[in-house]
Amino acid sequence: MSERCVSVGSRDRSARVWKIVDESQLVYQIPTDTKSNKGGPNPEGNGEAIPLGSVDCVAVVDEQHFITGGDNGDIILWSLNKKRPQYIKRTTHDFDLSPLPSQHSAEFNPPEGTSIPPQPRWITCLTSLPYTDLFFSGSWDGRLGMWRVTEDLRRFELVRWIELGVRGVVNGICVSEVGRRGEEGVRVTVAVGTEGRLGRWKTVKGGKNCVIVLEMGRE
Repeated sequence: MSERCVSVGSRDRSARVWKIVDESQLVYQIPTDTKSNKGGPNPEGNGEAIPLGSVDCVAVVDEQHFITGGDNGDIILWSLNKKRPQYIKRTTHDFDLSPLPSQHSAEFNPPEGTSIPPQPRWITCLTSLPYTDLFFSGSWDGRLGMWRVTEDLRRFELVRWIELGVRGVVNGICVSEVGRRGEEGVRVTVAVGTEGRLGRWKTVKGGKNCVIVLEMGRE
């Protein structure tokens, strides 16, 4: 196993793979060009790309691949051998409804007819089952995304949506195999909060602070 780790830099919109023994790093810049993907993958998802502000979560797939998630709702698959994304899934957890003028305007009585477009739900958490093709994503839409990386490691596909049954922001996901080498399935532990783990940027009305444990057998 390589002595490496991967991190994301939030507002600098980069991912870095740290080679601990060599005391060096590889920098991967998340694309911010919303009009073109020249030289990159064909993105899929809900409509056009949304400008990226912050990249807040990352998970390792294997020694050569990792995934990142940001506040524009995109999940990106990376290969260590390429500085451009391998695959992009747009606005993965869909959009929030457009806020009322009184919710986004600084004016006491905002003008009628002023509005902003629906905003994407951020990717607040990514977790993989190490050295398998499965990973999970979370936001604040009351569900987890369960994804599978394809055999050629060039893209990923939705396995299913898992309803959590509570409102709130998914701040943590822990995945482990049950039984000998996962023969009995997978256990997913989810930490849900009324606010995001990185600050009060998003508060879910009616949300709960709780931990949910899901048991899933092999299909």
